[in-house]
Amino acid sequence: MTSISLIIPTFNNESTLRACLESIKKQSLAPNEIIIADGYSTDNSINIAKEFDCKIVYENRGTRAAACNEALKVAQGDLIAFTDSDVIADKGWLENIVETFKKIDTEIACVAGPHLEYPDESLFGKAVSAIYNTIFGGRWSEQAKSIFDDQERFVQSAAGCNAVYRREALEEVLPFNESLLTAEDADINFRLIQKGKKIFFTPNAIVYHQRPQKHKSFRNKSRKYAIGKIQFFRTHKAGLELWHLIPLLYFLTGLFISIALFVNLWSWVGLVAYFGIYLVTIKIVSVIQSIRYKQWQFLFMLPIMFIEGHLYWSIGILQEIFSTKKKRD
Repeated sequence: MTSISLIIPTFNNESTLRACLESIKKQSLAPNEIIIADGYSTDNSINIAKEFDCKIVYENRGTRAAACNEALKVAQGDLIAFTDSDVIADKGWLENIVETFKKIDTEIACVAGPHLEYPDESLFGKAVSAIYNTIFGGRWSEQAKSIFDDQERFVQSAAGCNAVYRREALEEVLPFNESLLTAEDADINFRLIQKGKKIFFTPNAIVYHQRPQKHKSFRNKSRKYAIGKIQFFRTHKAGLELWHLIPLLYFLTGLFISIALFVNLWSWVGLVAYFGIYLVTIKIVSVIQSIRYKQWQFLFMLPIMFIEGHLYWSIGILQEIFSTKKKRD
């Protein structure tokens, strides 16, 4: 019989961890062990984990990769499952993944599923989903496809909040790269693909993932994901496309036009037109999403959030580029 080790990284997640663990206890196919990989939480996270008889390990390096590596040292399962502490798993989540492993060929190293919108998601969280579901919010990315697509298929990567690996396949590419701030899941999956392994996506293995709840967390996530994207590209010389650089290039071009104002007053016209087109475009997209999601508040929320997301994504790229240059110097 297949045994399952479930790994959940945590750090001060008491507000969501209980609901997460309750959903795991209700699984139609329960994991043999739940391993909490904690970053020395200062809230009630550990006490909650103890209530559910979880194994607890600690990491002090502050990355999800480090948490996963520590948990893997004690994991005993034939299948290694990963999710996040702000996830609620559908009752049939693990059972559907195991059934998928059984019916698909043995070269599959990983089965992944969608991470849908959290039950009773806040208005802000719904706005984040609405942004992700546009080309200006990364709808073309593998990460977004794992949220919105509903077709079984082979994929190039799997989101770390909903991925289960065969132990023997995962051990070929361990450890997780602890130098990455984010994108540790993309990194491990890339290495699996390089070894000829396969990753399969099934829409039946569902978890519900809470979106950022405040502007600050949304901005911070945008910045961190951009840093991870550059770190991943520097490691593998892959995974970076023109789409990822468009926000940065746009703002830098606007900066150069602004500097030109001191030389040519006609640059004012160009600057107004340049940013005017951007603002009109995101406003049109916001109107479309407001109608699509039947949320009139999005008319006012989404334009601001688009600007925040694009700006902090650009900041993250620049931050990583210049911090890398400083290290090399």
